[in-house]
Amino acid sequence: MVDADLVSLLVRTVVSLAVVLAVVAVAYAVAKRRGNRASAPAPARRRGRGAKPSGVEVVGRVGLNRSTAAVALRFGDRVLLVSSSEQAGTQPLSEMSAADWDELHTVREPLAETSIVSGADRTIGPRPTFLEALRQATARHA
Repeated sequence: MVDADLVSLLVRTVVSLAVVLAVVAVAYAVAKRRGNRASAPAPARRRGRGAKPSGVEVVGRVGLNRSTAAVALRFGDRVLLVSSSEQAGTQPLSEMSAADWDELHTVREPLAETSIVSGADRTIGPRPTFLEALRQATARHA
């Protein structure tokens, strides 16, 4: 025969499991009904009914290392450069007008190749390429 304590323990375990599963089911239903807006990416949230544009636009991003980036944000007629990292959060670095930002990012004609004076022999020649300049700088001279 089965001991009464074992039966009561089994009944309490099944009831506890049923309560936990009911709580999980209710939480799932609430999250599904709300559309889980908190974890959706920003563009998906913006597309909802009655959403207004925030006025902030990311105009540039440069990853500096694994966890740090510099981000340029356009807000109205100003561009704000901020740093973003896991350790320090987000901190403002610089601010400029949007016109200055646009002027800095216009495509211009490449510079004409200029002549430079190189070395002790004072020979004038065309500007070396990056690789040639690197070779000259790191070469062993006797």
